[in-house]
Amino acid sequence: MLMQDQVEDLLRGKQLVFLVGAPRSGTTWLQLLLSRSSSVVTAPETHVFSLFLRSMVDQWNRLRKTGERIGLNQILSEEEFHLLLRTGSGFVFAKIGLSKPSATVILDKTPNHVYCWREILDAWPEAHFIHIIRDPRSVVASLRVASRSWASQWASSRISTNCERWIADVSSGQQIRSATPNYQEVQFGELVCDGPSVVRRLLAGVGVRSTPEQCQRYVDECNIEFLRAGKLANAPFDIAKMNKESFRLGTTDSWRTELSKYEIALVERMTGPLMSELGFEPVNRSRIISMLLDVVETLKDARRAPKGGAKLARFT
Repeated sequence: MLMQDQVEDLLRGKQLVFLVGAPRSGTTWLQLLLSRSSSVVTAPETHVFSLFLRSMVDQWNRLRKTGERIGLNQILSEEEFHLLLRTGSGFVFAKIGLSKPSATVILDKTPNHVYCWREILDAWPEAHFIHIIRDPRSVVASLRVASRSWASQWASSRISTNCERWIADVSSGQQIRSATPNYQEVQFGELVCDGPSVVRRLLAGVGVRSTPEQCQRYVDECNIEFLRAGKLANAPFDIAKMNKESFRLGTTDSWRTELSKYEIALVERMTGPLMSELGFEPVNRSRIISMLLDVVETLKDARRAPKGGAKLARFT
C-alpha cells in the first residue's frame, strides 16, 4: 500500500500528460506509440477525473452556486479542495509510475478527460495535454460500427448524435489551448502519413528526447495489423484481450465507402464550420442532396412545432 510520502517521492520530477480526444480518434494507438519510449509510462484508461472524482467536483460547484451551508464547501477553501483533488488523483498516477520507475512522463489516456481539463489544471497546473483530432466523417463511421458490437453500451449508431459528440469533444479540447501553454494538438491523418516525425515532436513537447530511428521503430512496432492480432511486446496493458475492432483499418478515408452520399452530406452539414476550420475538405457538391437535407430539417422542425404551428417557410 502506498503512503502519502511515497506518493510524493514517486511523482517528484515526473511530468503528467493527459491524452484526450473524441472517441474513435486514435487515442489508443497514439498512447501505444508514445509508450514505446522508455521515458513514458502509462496504463488503461483511469477515468479518475471523469468518473471517480466527478461527483465530488459537481457537488462542490453546485454548493458554491447555491450557497447552501453544508458539505465540504463549509470546511475547505478553494485551494484546499484543489489539493484534495491532487492528493486523490496523485495516488493513481503514482501507482502507474511504479510500473516503470525510470520513466519521466506519466501518461493518462482517458478521452473523456477532454471535459475535465479545468479540474485537472486546478489540481495539476503544470500538466501537459495532447489533443488528437480525427476527420468527423471517420469518427462518425467508426462510432456507428462500434455501436453494433463491442461498444454498444456507449457508442451511438445515429449520425446526428455522433456529429454532435464530435463537435462537443473537439471544441472542449481546443479550449485547453487558451488555458495552458502545455498543449499540443495533432491530427490522426498526420500520424498515418508521417508517424515517426509526429511521435518525435510530441515526445519533445513533453520533455522526452528521441531519435528518428527510435520513432520509426515505435511506429513499426505499433503497426495496426500487429495490434489487431494482439501482438505488441511489453505493452502497457494486454491488448490481446481487447476487441479486434478496437483497432480497425487505421486509414484516413474509409468513410468514403462506409457512409452513403447522404450520410456524408449530413456529417458535413452538421460539422461544417469546425470541420473546415480544421482543414477537412467537404466532398458533397450535390445540389439534390443539399435540397433533401433541407426537406428533412424542415420536417423535423414541423414535428417539433406545436400542433397547427408548423412552419414551412422553406417551401413558400
